[in-house]
Amino acid sequence: MRFTSLVIELIRARPRLVVWIVLLFQAALWLLVPLLFYASPPPIVAITLAFGREYQVGTDLGPPLAFWLADIAYRMAGNHLIGVYVLAQLCSTAALWFLFLLARALVGSQQAVLAVLLTMTVTAFAPTSVEFGPLVLARPLWALLLFHSWQLSGQNRRNVWFAWSIEAGLLLLTTSAGIGLLLLVIGFMAA
Repeated sequence: MRFTSLVIELIRARPRLVVWIVLLFQAALWLLVPLLFYASPPPIVAITLAFGREYQVGTDLGPPLAFWLADIAYRMAGNHLIGVYVLAQLCSTAALWFLFLLARALVGSQQAVLAVLLTMTVTAFAPTSVEFGPLVLARPLWALLLFHSWQLSGQNRRNVWFAWSIEAGLLLLTTSAGIGLLLLVIGFMAA
């Protein structure tokens, strides 16, 4: 008689459920760790909040969207860092969910779960998922842009152009590397 692990059977039967369980567990873990163990915010978060309070359009640190969102989240949480930590976890969860959608479109649901789990082994134990800044905000935008780029070029779905252009604009407002990333995607789509 052959034995298959319950985890493997759950991945086969309910791949989306497995992804959501793992994503929510990681988000809860990295939401509780800084609240319980950090005496002060990580340096990146402090700098992000300092620049975000001024609402400048351009700074030495690059485009302003991440700084503005950090300040808005901080103020919405009653001037508490939990707002910024929740925003960071929303970005991490969204990035991995969009990775799942892209992998599902490329290789199928069960293999997409494995792609998300393998990616999480790299990012789950890294404190960068708490340090909200331009790079953390760029992750879900980049993953969503890749997903919609695949829909445009691989699946020939032309109704995605509008969403793709909005994501490209948000990526340009998030990081200075956005131009290079967009050139990579456009070069891939042209090839």
